[in-house]
Amino acid sequence: MVKQISAILLALTATGAVAQSGPLGTLQCTGKPVTIRTSIIKPGQLALFKKAVADHQAWYAKNGNGTKVTLVRVTKRGAGGALSYDDSVAMTVVTYDAKPQPPRDAGYAPFVRAYQQSATVKDEHRGCLG
Repeated sequence: MVKQISAILLALTATGAVAQSGPLGTLQCTGKPVTIRTSIIKPGQLALFKKAVADHQAWYAKNGNGTKVTLVRVTKRGAGGALSYDDSVAMTVVTYDAKPQPPRDAGYAPFVRAYQQSATVKDEHRGCLG
């Protein structure tokens, strides 16, 4: 599933260069720039990871930025093919606002620390939706 999402994002990424900076560097994005991260959740730390995602989203909102941070729960197939959520893996999708990123203030470090305490980033992909 992660490979499929990554392939879709790469196919959607625009390749024109313009004089801008942001999540995609100098690549032009006619849609919405995104970052998708796959994280390995440390045992017993899913609740803290979910809190980090919520606090990350709240930080953007508090700073008047429309960037959206979304948690994606990953599924797995068990015995007999039954689906269940895999509490050891999660994905986040950050869909960036057209506005510049807010400066990192005192509210930034706590959710970053919560991410670091609860998970390890396995993969990070940047792309353009649209």
